[in-house]
Amino acid sequence: MIESLTGYGYSEKGIFRVEAKSLNHRFLEINLKLPQILSKYEIEIRNLIREKFLRGKIDITVTINYRAKTGKIYLNKNLAKQLYEAFIDLKKELSILGSIDISMFANFREIFVYEEEEPDLNTLMLALTEALDSLHEMRKREGELIKQTLTEISDNLEQDLANLETLVDISYNNYINSLKNRVKQLITENNLDEKRIFEQIFLYAQKVDIKEEVDRLRSHIIQFKESILKGGAMGKKLDFLLQEMNREINTVLSKTEDFQVKTLGIEIKTKIERLKEQIQNIQ
Repeated sequence: MIESLTGYGYSEKGIFRVEAKSLNHRFLEINLKLPQILSKYEIEIRNLIREKFLRGKIDITVTINYRAKTGKIYLNKNLAKQLYEAFIDLKKELSILGSIDISMFANFREIFVYEEEEPDLNTLMLALTEALDSLHEMRKREGELIKQTLTEISDNLEQDLANLETLVDISYNNYINSLKNRVKQLITENNLDEKRIFEQIFLYAQKVDIKEEVDRLRSHIIQFKESILKGGAMGKKLDFLLQEMNREINTVLSKTEDFQVKTLGIEIKTKIERLKEQIQNIQ
C-alpha cells in the first residue's frame, strides 16, 4: 500500500490530549511540543514515532488537562508557626486590636506546597499510539488516492510510448530512405566513392537511432508500475525511475527532427513531470 506524507491524528486519554500532524519532507523530521513535566519522556516518544514512520515532517503536540489533574498539597508548618509568632510580636509591639485568624495567612502562598502527581507514562503512550495510528490511517487513505492518480498517468504514459514506437519506426525508415536516395543522387552527379559514403551513412544513422532510448523508457515504466502495485516505502525508488525516464525522453527529443515524434515526446515529458509532482508526497 502507498502511504502519503500528509495527514492528521488525534487522541485523548486521561489527562492527555495528543495531536499528530504530518507534512511532506524528504526525510523523517520530528518536532515535539511537550509540557515541561513530560520532557523526560522525549526519547520514548521519538522512538515510538520512528517505529511507525520513515519519512515526513511529524509535529506532535501534547497538552495536559489541568482541571482533571490531581496532586498533593503539603503545609509548611514551620513557616506557618514563624508567621504566627511574627503576627503576635507585631500585635504586641504596635498594640494592634483584633485577633489573629486563618485569613491572615491567605496571602502567604509559600506555606502551601503543591506537588504534582507523576504523569502516567502508560496512559501517555496509549494516547500517543492512538493519535499516531489515526495519522497513519489518514496517510494510507491519502496514499490510495495518489496510487489511483499514478496508475492512471502511467497507463496513459505506456500508451503514449506504444504510439511513439510506431512513429519512431516510420520516421527512422523514412529518414534513412530519403537520405539514401539523396546520397545516390550526389554520388551519380559527383562521381564519389559509394562504399565509403554508405559507411558514413550507417554511422550517422546509429547516432540518430532512438530505439534504445525508447526500449529503456519502456523498461522504466514497467518497473514504475510494478512498484506501485507492490506498495510499501517507495518514494525514493520512484523518484529515481522518473529521473531515468526524463533522461531518456530528453535524449529522444535531442536526436529527432520529426515533428510528430517531438510533439508526442513533449507530451510524454509532461506526464513524467506530473508523476514527479505526485510522488513528492508519498513515503
